[in-house]
Amino acid sequence: MQQAVRALTAAIVLAVVSEPVAAGTRRSSPHDPAARGLAFFEGSEADGGEALIARLRPSALSPALRAAVVAALPPEGELEPTAAERAKIAALDPIFAFHERQGLVVIKVIEVGHAFVGLHARSVLLLSRDALSAVDAEELQALVAHELGHELFWDEYQEARARGAHDVTRELELRCDGVAVATLRRLGRGPEDLVGGVVKMTRHNEAIGATASAPNYVSIKKRRQFIRDVTALFGASGNRAVSRRTP
Repeated sequence: MQQAVRALTAAIVLAVVSEPVAAGTRRSSPHDPAARGLAFFEGSEADGGEALIARLRPSALSPALRAAVVAALPPEGELEPTAAERAKIAALDPIFAFHERQGLVVIKVIEVGHAFVGLHARSVLLLSRDALSAVDAEELQALVAHELGHELFWDEYQEARARGAHDVTRELELRCDGVAVATLRRLGRGPEDLVGGVVKMTRHNEAIGATASAPNYVSIKKRRQFIRDVTALFGASGNRAVSRRTP
């Protein structure tokens, strides 16, 4: 059952930050995925990356294609959301609004045996019960903002995964973190929910040995530092973010 869901979804598993690091300088090596990821957002400081995101956002899939994707999903592994899960899912509305995907992404709660948040075929947001249990509503918002960021780089990411180009997937995962930071900034928030969500997801999966996707990511410390660096970059021109708590 779980194997069928994983094979069909081919979604992107989050594996992220879990260790604190001291504040540092931005990466200077052009061979460092974090340096390339940060350079991607340079020049978009004035609006916190919003114009860049809008320019890269692809057109939504047609209703017929979205329906075909949903129809092809196997029923095995799909769960009926609990009341608590529905409340967390309802909190995603402002994230979908920022990314202009209201009503254009079907949400499925699934059982795959680990914490999982993934966007399948640009049409279905897959949320595992483990993930919904591990994070709060605000952290789920941040994680989903990261996932919707994958749409901006969809073909590039799929091609990199197919050929095992981990240097590319690492950079693209960081770009999606940057998109999540920009999304939260637009909502008047800092990056702490992104950090908190990925810490909880990572710790949960590490505890059960679900670390197969780790090669697609930079180290834990580098990812956390990148989130800080891109937050500082966007904040250089008047950050509107109001932190819910200090990261």
